Amino acid sequence: MENWIGENMELEIRPIKAPSVRELFEQQLAEKIIRGELKPGDKLPSEREMATKAQISKSAVHLALADLERLGCVATTERQGTYVADYRKYGNAMTLGLLTPDDGFVFDNQKTIDILEMRDGLEVHALKRLADNMTPENIEILEADCRAVDDYCKEAEPVQVETLAKMFFQFHHDICFCSGNFVLPMVFNSFRYSTSYFWEQPIRELGAERCVELLHGMMNAILTGDSEKSIAFFRQEMDIYIAELSK
Repeated sequence: MENWIGENMELEIRPIKAPSVRELFEQQLAEKIIRGELKPGDKLPSEREMATKAQISKSAVHLALADLERLGCVATTERQGTYVADYRKYGNAMTLGLLTPDDGFVFDNQKTIDILEMRDGLEVHALKRLADNMTPENIEILEADCRAVDDYCKEAEPVQVETLAKMFFQFHHDICFCSGNFVLPMVFNSFRYSTSYFWEQPIRELGAERCVELLHGMMNAILTGDSEKSIAFFRQEMDIYIAELSK
């Protein structure tokens, strides 16, 4: 029998929000900056010129540039115009959202290692805190993450790299959450979109099975309650990945 919606049932359909021309223009300009096609110090055309080329309103260009200035990607000087800024120096956590790779963007090895160093700073502190906060509730949260990964790998044919990467992110985010430091999970979560790429790469290069083995190794190290062991295992994971990058 075909499924149908009865007279007394209401089908919930959420509104679909398409990106505005301002957002599309902002994304196009941001990509050129992140890719290095536009370099710090480069002067941009006037708002009127860019609006004409993009075939959008001058106000849309103005708002897009204001957003990019908040992200540390451009700087406007009165009577001199708008210049590309160094987002590495003036950017913030929101700027990392621009680093989410698209089909044509690939992080070079140094930027990848930079992200791994950032993770080291956050997660090592989280693992130290977690060793003193090993409550039954926290253990269950982390073990549930591992079970979810195992169940997915058994049921999925084939395993979707993007889906598995999100599950690995969740496990490491929950390490920060269970540490008891209320700031760490929020900071870690602000990197969700820009760092998911760095879970996808190991899965593709090492294989899903090997990455799941490492996940369980991390969990076993955490269960010892010895922060030195869990930190050592975490850094071993990072070394394995960096070794792959160096090939």
